[in-house]
Amino acid sequence: MNQNASNNKQPFEDEKNSLFKALKTVNLNSLTLEQIKFLEQLEVLELLGDEGINNIESILYENSLDIATAAKKVGEYNTIVQNCVNTINELDSTLGKSFSIEDDELPEDTIMMRVYFQDGVAINDITDFKKLGSVWHEIGRGIAMAQGQTPEDFKIVGAQKGSLIIEMAILAGIATSVSTILLKGLKVAERVIDILKKAEELKAMKLSNKKIEQDIKKEAKTEKENGIQLILDAALEELGIDKESEGDKVNALEKSITKLIDFTQKGGAVDFIEPEEEEIDESDDNESQEESNSSVREEIKKLKSNMQEIRQLESKMKLLEDKIEKK
Repeated sequence: MNQNASNNKQPFEDEKNSLFKALKTVNLNSLTLEQIKFLEQLEVLELLGDEGINNIESILYENSLDIATAAKKVGEYNTIVQNCVNTINELDSTLGKSFSIEDDELPEDTIMMRVYFQDGVAINDITDFKKLGSVWHEIGRGIAMAQGQTPEDFKIVGAQKGSLIIEMAILAGIATSVSTILLKGLKVAERVIDILKKAEELKAMKLSNKKIEQDIKKEAKTEKENGIQLILDAALEELGIDKESEGDKVNALEKSITKLIDFTQKGGAVDFIEPEEEEIDESDDNESQEESNSSVREEIKKLKSNMQEIRQLESKMKLLEDKIEKK
């Protein structure tokens, strides 16, 4: 592009395609919220993956007749990426000499879950602490009961300041259930946003029949109200819970789902630090332990799949919400 800008015309289609191919291999959906936030602080997140490709294509399209400006902007992107790489390499080199991660801090066969108390569910004083502590007791109780566990299986192992982050060690099966509820909740929210987007499109058309727009908004509200029941029904089926004979579990799980979805809709967030499969203890190779390890691996596999889909939906919904807000 720089050569083209100096009138030394050279095709760069192959180079562009190679760059886009490389950007597509960057899997941002496997990152934790903390990792994503760090990349945002380095101003590099929007230059990676599909968003990076869209940004570069936008530059090329908008400046197709001004190759010098396009080359300058792409060069600025390249500088940001190089600075990010240098920063991460420096951190890795410096911190790696002084710090090591202690994996044995977590109880065996558990996964780290981080709960972010922020925005509408921030903890600012002891009253907030009491109220939100009660909310998370209900969330933990319902999900634990559904799997024959107890709220005590949500073990608090740490906390961080800023937007208060509580770190919990939970069983793999419980982690999978939490992530499944979050995923299904996002799918409901996605459908609601899609419906609202159609309402906004009709509004922009300035049709004389306002009832169509009102009916669509009403449909969005109904979809949201029915979402909890759909999530509950799916969870009961997956966990094999009988509505007739296990009513206490059904009621507890419904409260848990309702409060967890409400928590995230108000700005709270839940994330997981996913262990690698080789981290699972295999020191005891008896049949019982082998079966347990196999079950844990399967739960971790489901958890990873759920979290990747959650990240994809979060990115898609952010784009949809931005489009609606701009109208």
